[in-house]
Amino acid sequence: MRSLPSRVDRYPGKMVAHLAEELIERYARDADHLLDPFCGSGAIISAGCRRGMRVTGIDINPFGILLSRVKVEGFDAGQAVEVYGELVWRSQQGDRLPVRWTNKDYWFTPATLRKYEELRCAAAEMKLNDSEAGRAVLLALGLSVRRCSRADQRSPKPFISQKARVSRRGKHFDPRRVIKEVLVEMIGYFGDRPSGTSAVFHCDVVDPERACDRHTISCSHVITSPPYVNAQDYFRNSKLELYVLEGLIPFRVEDVMRQFVGTERGLSRSLLDDSGSEWRRQNVPELRVLEEKNVQKAKIVHRYISDMRSAFLSIRRMLRPDGKLVLVCGDNLVGGVRIVTWRALRVILQSMGFVYDGGFEDRIRNRALPPRRKGHMGLIKQEVVAVYNVREYS
Repeated sequence: MRSLPSRVDRYPGKMVAHLAEELIERYARDADHLLDPFCGSGAIISAGCRRGMRVTGIDINPFGILLSRVKVEGFDAGQAVEVYGELVWRSQQGDRLPVRWTNKDYWFTPATLRKYEELRCAAAEMKLNDSEAGRAVLLALGLSVRRCSRADQRSPKPFISQKARVSRRGKHFDPRRVIKEVLVEMIGYFGDRPSGTSAVFHCDVVDPERACDRHTISCSHVITSPPYVNAQDYFRNSKLELYVLEGLIPFRVEDVMRQFVGTERGLSRSLLDDSGSEWRRQNVPELRVLEEKNVQKAKIVHRYISDMRSAFLSIRRMLRPDGKLVLVCGDNLVGGVRIVTWRALRVILQSMGFVYDGGFEDRIRNRALPPRRKGHMGLIKQEVVAVYNVREYS
């Protein structure tokens, strides 16, 4: 599998394709139903689908779900080009569907924003999310957003750097042209339909049945890379795309922005003294140090451990008694304290009936260097792959 350029695979914290292939080859060659409950941009489920497996992906990020669906469903290139042509024609009629975001003028020039709102109106009228070709065009629209914004193009997190202010000043970025460029490139990567049986759901992993058409998931293997605590604000990293796509796929920004695991949004003081707080301190001793240094950052980690415990309970219900869980995770620097995230997750899993069965460390090589900005000290240098089997819950 050739690596995907960010032009057609822009997503924060995505798993590289070769690691996804290696994990399936090592641990899930005999899988009859492979689940990734934090599927993100779909690297794991795409790799499984290429092998003809039955695959299921779950994620809370609507943009990740759109990207994953296009990858595993494929689309007819000719139909997608026709849909794009109709989208552009309709968008030139002048009607607009405004982006509901007070900060939109900060990120886009007036002319670019006007064209996006005209494209949004046409996309909503055409109900692009209802067909594979339409979803491909929607994805091309979403992938065009960062390229047509004032944001620095080098960083996963959108921000307007001094360099971007200089290099992008006075330039007009036409979304219609960029969408066509992205779509043409997407055809080369995603245009062929994979042979596996796929299902991708936009939902919270804690309660998947609510969004999965009451479908009960029963899988033989789970391979996933869960969110990182405070290393990525997944909403912030996708916010430009999400605000432009809102109303074109079924979600509301205000509903999803506080639901991301590990987010610092909507934190409560009760996290420090709820029924599970002492368990978290005992099993993640770094928390006591962090509480003394930075209470707000400590609340982020408390919430992360609580959210991941709930997520793993749900995953355990979806995994068969003889199933296998493969977890990919690193560690993080939070408020100046190193949180060994993979070790904290191991404690949670072992407390609910998972048995550690080996793994390996995977150093992150050839990572593009981020801009020199304060706060990048927590950049993940390596990830730990850990394999777990299920035993009776005690």
